[in-house]
Amino acid sequence: MKRLRHALYRFYYRIKYFPFTGERRRRLERDERGFVVIQIDALAHEDLVRAIERGYAPRLRRLIERDGWELRRFPAGLPSATPAAQAAIFFGTKSDIPAFRFYEKSERRVIIGSKPADVQHIRDRLPESGILDGGSGYVNIYDGGADRAIFTLAAKRPQRFLQKMGGGRVALLVLLHPIRMVRMVFDSVVEYLREEVVRFWGQMRGDYTYYWWYLPFLHIGTNVVLRELQTLAVLLDIYTGAPSIYTTYNVYDEFAHHFGPGSRTAFSSVRALDRRIGHILRMLRRAPGRPYDLYILSDHGQTPSVPYRIRFGETLGETIDNVATHGVLVMAGTGDYSLEHQDVMDFLVQELEHVSESSSLPARKAGLGLGRWIRRHYNLFPLVAETVRESTESQVVVTYSSSLAHVYWTQPEHPLSFDEIRRDPERRALYYFLVAHSGIGCVVTRMLDGAHVETMRGRALIMPDGSMEVLSGVDPLRDYASSDVDRRAIAGLAAMRNAGDLILFGAYDAEKDFCICFDDQIGAHGAMGGRQSWPFLLTPRGLVPQDYTIDDPIDLHPLFRRYTRPDGPVAARHPEEQRVPFNS
Repeated sequence: MKRLRHALYRFYYRIKYFPFTGERRRRLERDERGFVVIQIDALAHEDLVRAIERGYAPRLRRLIERDGWELRRFPAGLPSATPAAQAAIFFGTKSDIPAFRFYEKSERRVIIGSKPADVQHIRDRLPESGILDGGSGYVNIYDGGADRAIFTLAAKRPQRFLQKMGGGRVALLVLLHPIRMVRMVFDSVVEYLREEVVRFWGQMRGDYTYYWWYLPFLHIGTNVVLRELQTLAVLLDIYTGAPSIYTTYNVYDEFAHHFGPGSRTAFSSVRALDRRIGHILRMLRRAPGRPYDLYILSDHGQTPSVPYRIRFGETLGETIDNVATHGVLVMAGTGDYSLEHQDVMDFLVQELEHVSESSSLPARKAGLGLGRWIRRHYNLFPLVAETVRESTESQVVVTYSSSLAHVYWTQPEHPLSFDEIRRDPERRALYYFLVAHSGIGCVVTRMLDGAHVETMRGRALIMPDGSMEVLSGVDPLRDYASSDVDRRAIAGLAAMRNAGDLILFGAYDAEKDFCICFDDQIGAHGAMGGRQSWPFLLTPRGLVPQDYTIDDPIDLHPLFRRYTRPDGPVAARHPEEQRVPFNS
């Protein structure tokens, strides 16, 4: 009976994928083991466990409970953002990628991780070869060296638009799956209606912070259309024997940002992804040919958040611009004191904390305006918040990426150290204003021998190896970095040449498990604090040895590189499933 079932499957796939028979024959001339990676963007280990417990991921539950797959969590490192994480996984480096959005002082240019031209700028600085050499990538930030990179923002060689969209190959896939296409149209209508209802009631409760009319259509594109097309492409690649396949499902990240990482809407997207993972698992079992190892992972998590603009009535950029431009606090920075004079500093930060929470800064315009007042008090359909603030008057650029922000002084052009900031009265005033601000969790600056971190509670020096010396008060990273691994990540971020002169983490409340998000989002990541720092890796038993250390996404790179470099680290493999020989 089992042989008959496999024979029927072989016949079915031969008919269905007949146009790709030649491609399959060419690839299967070499039978080296391949790998498939499914990345669920922004799904934290804790939220995956919660989704499984609530019944949103029955197939993943079976993999763990029945098939013995191993689930582990690992540190997301810094920044906890997809452009850095995928660079680390694909190429083994994330140097000079300090955030989703950042500023290049030398080029006077803002880089945004969703703009193709900017991502191509990053890609051009990465190695040409990656873990996907000769393979395929779908819906990723970079190509990873893949021969076929579809729905991907940047490749080693810039692609034309039709190449990025898959061209005739994707069109042929659509024609080969008419029933799925009809179902996709139906799902699109359901998706639109469901999201509008959820959004409306969320705004009535004050749980949702902003409205863009096109967001439902954007989510239909990612949650329905793109999800189906990338799944079909992965199934075809498994059939034809691509040596390496990496695909990213972004829908959970989108919904978690807008509805919360533990919301029913976000978890509903996990249920849909769980079904697609089931389709891929079936293809791996049914399509004899190249043997594959399957990895399911995330690149970072998300922490529930409150938007800075909703909490304080203005954007972070407006706050900093007011202080830097109008010199509100310059008088506080002109006194002749040193950091060792703790009594003077205590008085200063108390005063600055009061000012930062007040809505009556002398330089602030009279009132916030009717629109801003309504948005602050009722959260109904507020305008889109900025994510970059460039001020020619103050010569300050602020880029914020969810819970992480970078502040740059455009002059001088070199990265500033803590000592340089402290010596200048105006910069020192802005620095202590941000240290005292209740929306800022900590302020990180460069030091010659590491990073300086300061909060209202205390300040410390972090060495490149992760060791820390508390200089005054208590541990400023108590709620953010509890280990040498976490502190090494902070020191590494501060050491990047294009990191901000000031690096800001959104304030994190460990007891209530939420943080301040500098974007208008209620799920945040980018910095540290809570679930954003803990992604997951799910693999068959023995595929990744128990003693293999993963301290950062960069440690995943050798696991995949070993498939193309025999001299790389070797990990034990899980027992092979029985496969029926199949000759094309």
